[in-house]
Amino acid sequence: MLGATRLGVALGSRARPGSLTDPFLLIAVGTALSLQAAGVHLPPLQDLLGTEPLSPTDLVIACALSGLGHVVTRLQTGFRPERPPRGGPSATRDVVDHTATR
Repeated sequence: MLGATRLGVALGSRARPGSLTDPFLLIAVGTALSLQAAGVHLPPLQDLLGTEPLSPTDLVIACALSGLGHVVTRLQTGFRPERPPRGGPSATRDVVDHTATR
């Protein structure tokens, strides 16, 4: 569940949610979720990792709680004002002013 929550945070922190600006992130998240599910539900991996399958109720609870990572990240970016990028206009102006005085 913690791994799935971190994947939700990764999806929630994308620059433009709902866009396909980073298709490799979607592929990575899908692959990671598949591997996590395999570790819990495939018998050879269950023996290797010492896991057991989730009941349907536990699976629904885990999915709902994991989705909170995405929701909280989106809410957090909605309330936080945008910051200018590092090395913005003021940093560029300082470099230009400094080189002009030489």
